[in-house]
Amino acid sequence: MADRHHLIDRAPSAVWAYRVRLGPKEFTGRTVVRRIERPRTLELEAEAGPLGSARIALDIRPWGDKTLVTVDEHPLRGVGGTLHNVLLDSLIQIRHRTMLARLARLTEGRTPAGTNEGAHT
Repeated sequence: MADRHHLIDRAPSAVWAYRVRLGPKEFTGRTVVRRIERPRTLELEAEAGPLGSARIALDIRPWGDKTLVTVDEHPLRGVGGTLHNVLLDSLIQIRHRTMLARLARLTEGRTPAGTNEGAHT
């Protein structure tokens, strides 16, 4: 799977355009910044053509000497909104946990499990 992102801007109404290739199929989409209140809130609308769109909100707060990031995602339009159910919410939850684990590794300077590069004590 090839994934290419292009950041057009970072202000509200900014757009990330992307293409995702799965075998011979290529899908395009874009994500629009709908609201940003630095450093705590980022709200996005991910648009995926015929699949519809979803609202993705990130809430970032100090948590002791750490940072707590909460992700809330809800389908807005299209197939995702029509088929929205508990099973879809479970899959989204798994995706969010994976995404947040990658974000933690990036921001804390850690590398994927099983490697010693950049290890911290």
